[in-house]
Amino acid sequence: MEYSRAYTHVEDMLVSMDLRRKIGQMVMVGFPEPFDGELPSGFKQLLQDPGVGGVVVLARNASTPESMKAFTTALQRAARASGAVAPLFIHGDSEGGVVMQVTAGACTFPGAMAIGATQSTQHAYHAAYVLGCEALAMGMNIVSAPVVDVNAEPDNPIIGVRSFGDDPDEVSRLAEAMIRGFRDAGVVCEAKHFPGHGRTKYDTHEDLPTISFSGDDLEKVELAPFAAAIKAGVPAIMTAHIVYPALGARHGVPATLSWDILTGLLRRKLQFDGIIITDCLEMRAIKDNYGPGQAAVAAVTAGADIVLMCHTLAVQRQAIDALVAAVEDGTIPSARIDESVRRILRAKMSWLGSFERAEAGYGRGLDIVGCKEHRGIEQEVARASITVVRNDQGLLPLAPSATNRYVVIYPSTMPLLRAEDARETVSVLGEAVRSRCPHTREVAVPLRPTPEDVHRAVAAALEADVVIVATSCKTPADENAQASLVKALMETGKPIVALAIRNPYDLRAYPEVQTYLVTYGYRDCSIRAAAEVMFGEIRPQGRLPVAIPGIYPRGHGIWF
Repeated sequence: MEYSRAYTHVEDMLVSMDLRRKIGQMVMVGFPEPFDGELPSGFKQLLQDPGVGGVVVLARNASTPESMKAFTTALQRAARASGAVAPLFIHGDSEGGVVMQVTAGACTFPGAMAIGATQSTQHAYHAAYVLGCEALAMGMNIVSAPVVDVNAEPDNPIIGVRSFGDDPDEVSRLAEAMIRGFRDAGVVCEAKHFPGHGRTKYDTHEDLPTISFSGDDLEKVELAPFAAAIKAGVPAIMTAHIVYPALGARHGVPATLSWDILTGLLRRKLQFDGIIITDCLEMRAIKDNYGPGQAAVAAVTAGADIVLMCHTLAVQRQAIDALVAAVEDGTIPSARIDESVRRILRAKMSWLGSFERAEAGYGRGLDIVGCKEHRGIEQEVARASITVVRNDQGLLPLAPSATNRYVVIYPSTMPLLRAEDARETVSVLGEAVRSRCPHTREVAVPLRPTPEDVHRAVAAALEADVVIVATSCKTPADENAQASLVKALMETGKPIVALAIRNPYDLRAYPEVQTYLVTYGYRDCSIRAAAEVMFGEIRPQGRLPVAIPGIYPRGHGIWF
């Protein structure tokens, strides 16, 4: 494969670079501004000195296929103009489902837990393949997926539907299929969050959690999917900002900064030779406990190849300067830097090729993004995931009606993973019901409905023949708030269909409801598929990939 006219071998590239350029290859950065055709001046300076090796792109920068492609092309051209020896890694969170950067015009797919509900490695493979192809067409050459965390804690506020489920074997099986799909698409993928984020009740964007299970227990649950991912040839693994005392993370040191975990466990015991990339060092789990320079030096010392900081120019500069100083004063051996840079450059040579290829979308045009074929695959996966958990009154399937009055009640905003995630409503649900039942009224309510919101919804329900209420919860507090609405609707005596459009656990807060479906996500494809199931146009196929504690076991699902 052509790589560079000037450099034909990794060792030639390595020799050509001074210390700051080497450090630059180990740093992945981002910026908060939207891309308007010009890169921010401070960011352009980073591309020149030290010449950073990677960029995180987010919805806040570009949110359409066209704007994302223009952005990533500008990034690669700026890197080439600065004298970079290799194209940039351009890193996009494209898990599918609730975590997608480009949602307008691109396929979003149901997320991991929806794929878990299908129990199908074929669906996992095809979802990854399409997501990978579309990411490359837009210029993103690292896909931050799959999530291989085992969501064994129902109250987990940050993983939830981003996980395939609560069974390590199923998570491993589906993760392996997605890794194959991404590989065949030609995109670098990244298993996360090592050594496991599934059994915490805290969000590392906000806190530094501790997971205190025994080493044997962690090996069976958290580590098993990572071992499977490594066996499947995953090229990169992202770390977790979580303390694991049983794995050798002493004195409250999170995995991201722990030599015992990154080098002793991941490199030596699990024999992973790919790229280790940190989760963002500007998350509060790190930021509130360490300075940016201290954190970057500790992460590299622990064994990380790439440190990620995707928000603040000053923080990025501090981290870069601290890494350079740590090598110059002997804190980090220069051989340790060469080891990581060599690994990064080898991956770039294997996956990215030339600057021309990177700028051209790796041989894929924007016409494939959201194309008819991809949309068909997306909808097929969504249809296979919808899970009917309860139909005690035989209310489903609903019958299309020109006379019956329906009311659709739904959250007006979604519980977001991060501030920059695209905000979406689920009015598509109202549209889907109205297309089958013209006398349909929509009522939007906040995620935490007030008594006045509940009153509005109840008043609409009293005038309806059938009530469809969607709940979308990220935390137990969300569940309790939205349960007050569902219970008030049940008191009207009207037929109620409850539709959980995020976590399947919502039923815990309103267990009396007689009809309950789960979509595992609020993207259009999943909402449309739920409507098809509710009206009997397709058979429900999904099975719960997690247990709903005290109510239903993993694997439960109703067909009709």
